[in-house]
Amino acid sequence: MLTRTAIYEGTIQDGREDEFFRRVRDELMPIWRDFPGLLSMRVQRRVSADTSARPIPMILEMDFANQAAIDALSSSPVRERAHAATLEVMKLFDGDFYHLVSEAL
Repeated sequence: MLTRTAIYEGTIQDGREDEFFRRVRDELMPIWRDFPGLLSMRVQRRVSADTSARPIPMILEMDFANQAAIDALSSSPVRERAHAATLEVMKLFDGDFYHLVSEAL
């Protein structure tokens, strides 16, 4: 099993944290759940961090059976929908996001 992780590094606009996470829950998560080959998904909201930690308010983890399943996601029309919706929600976010693929030891 492989986990595709999206790291959201930056800050949510002041006073808009609840709106940001509501929109993630209501607008993005339903689309993400439609990803082909998705086995499970976790969206994590930072509660606390070390003072030296990078500003990462959210982490998205998606589990897939293998790299072929992740590759299939890249060409899926659902991914296009998700990307467009993500760009809208990201208007509340000052920063960027990037992806990592990992496997458990």
